[in-house]
Amino acid sequence: MTREEKLQRASQIIKESKYLVCLLGMRVSYQSGCTNIGEPEDAYDIESRYGYSPEELFSAAFYNTRPSQFYEFYKNEVLSKRGRINEGLKLLGQLEEMGILKSIGTRDIYSLPKRAGCKNVLEIHGSIYRNICPRCRKKYPLKALQERERSGLPYCEKCGSIIRPEIYLKGEMIDNRLLTKAVDEVSNADVLLMLGCSMRSDLGSMFTKYFKGEKIILMNDQDHFADGKADLVIDGQAMDLTKGLRTYMVPDS
Repeated sequence: MTREEKLQRASQIIKESKYLVCLLGMRVSYQSGCTNIGEPEDAYDIESRYGYSPEELFSAAFYNTRPSQFYEFYKNEVLSKRGRINEGLKLLGQLEEMGILKSIGTRDIYSLPKRAGCKNVLEIHGSIYRNICPRCRKKYPLKALQERERSGLPYCEKCGSIIRPEIYLKGEMIDNRLLTKAVDEVSNADVLLMLGCSMRSDLGSMFTKYFKGEKIILMNDQDHFADGKADLVIDGQAMDLTKGLRTYMVPDS
């Protein structure tokens, strides 16, 4: 099949689905303009400028022992590159509004699906838009964190501790409640839409083993031999493909 024929077939499967769930991979974040420390090019650049690997900088140990350096990296490399909402992401919001898309599971920390209008999003690695004082548990929006950070480290106005973003840092445990909910969603799905991830990516390998439904649609620009297990594979950047898919899914798009 040609790419257009595959997109038409994908739209048909999605329209006929009873419980569509999407797994949104890190390639989508990268293609939307966000920093992806897992990309070799970004990782090399970060290590050459900060003297530490991204894995070290983005760890709980680094946050706890070198908060000033952590926040220098976090402000310059994470908060400054939050990505843009494109037509492909907007399609997900429209599919949810149409009652077709039931939920999204993602490791994206930039809240891209929520910013595109989706409500039922399981942000497994948290979000930069949520911040908390680890001592008194007072919560802060991103804007409040940025305002406090301008004068140095972002200290809690209530107890004086350093505020931290509610995101997963290397060395920490992922919220088991979120994982369980994501597993339940994938288990209930009759169609699984995988965007910007492969069957063997961290996200894919974590959840596809729980899928008991009928069809897996995979859109990604990085081939993996295991992707043959999907029922429909469309090669290319996921956001470009979903933008094309939108013409078949949303009237007058």
